[in-house]
Amino acid sequence: MDPRDIEINIGRMSFSGQEWGDPEGKPLIALHGWLDNAASFAPLAPFLKGVRLIAIDQAGHGRSDHRPEEMDYSIWNYVEDLVDIVDTLELDSFSLIGHSMGAIVSTMAATVLGVRIEKAIMLDGLYPMPRKAEDSPSALKAFIEERKAFRKGKTVNRFRSMEHAVRVRCLGQFPVTRDSSAILVERALFMDGDAWTWRTDQRLKLSSPTRFTEDQALAFAEQMSCEAHMLYAEKGYIDALVDPNKERLANIQFYPMEGSHHFHMDGQTEAVSQIVNTVMNT
Repeated sequence: MDPRDIEINIGRMSFSGQEWGDPEGKPLIALHGWLDNAASFAPLAPFLKGVRLIAIDQAGHGRSDHRPEEMDYSIWNYVEDLVDIVDTLELDSFSLIGHSMGAIVSTMAATVLGVRIEKAIMLDGLYPMPRKAEDSPSALKAFIEERKAFRKGKTVNRFRSMEHAVRVRCLGQFPVTRDSSAILVERALFMDGDAWTWRTDQRLKLSSPTRFTEDQALAFAEQMSCEAHMLYAEKGYIDALVDPNKERLANIQFYPMEGSHHFHMDGQTEAVSQIVNTVMNT
């Protein structure tokens, strides 16, 4: 299934994306994870039924604009982006599916957009990664030092071939198969002179200046009023965050899945689609 390329100009920024399915189907906004892009939903798209899947390159990712120099990539800025995007698309009612960072944005957005969101489906992510209050001063110091070093210049990887970049992406922080890597890399690279390099804003790799405490982070998931579902790799890092808090998260239906962090692309695509189709069509 070939996607339709889309551009969404919200005034302060322009966002690129890909769209699949019936233009008159139920709108399902798809938000990818950190350092990925809209193409991460390409394997899933052919299996979905009755939906208009709208996958967005989030700020600094894929082919979307980078944030201005004076801004950072704090998680709440992505939530504001989503609010402006759905307003620009004039969507009064829609659902969300998000992976990893995109899942966190979906959870937070559900508390902001309220009844406009019908259903939220989170893939291996749920609420913002918390930080102990006492660690905040040292984290802010590290962020400022990293920003200062970044302004002095940072080497960006350059590749003589796209295949080289595909091999590198396979072995990233969250490894993926060669096929999945190729899907992500094609949208993430551009030709700069005689070599390929990343479109991705390198500031995305800077540490976060501040985070929510655990209770603050959990509050977003607890206060979701829409129908909420979370699929997660049962042998991954998310289960350690979710399992101790399931009593507080009775409003969310959980689905442990086999596979790695990118199980929606690698190995469990059809299983994920079956759950998504059931959720979206009941």
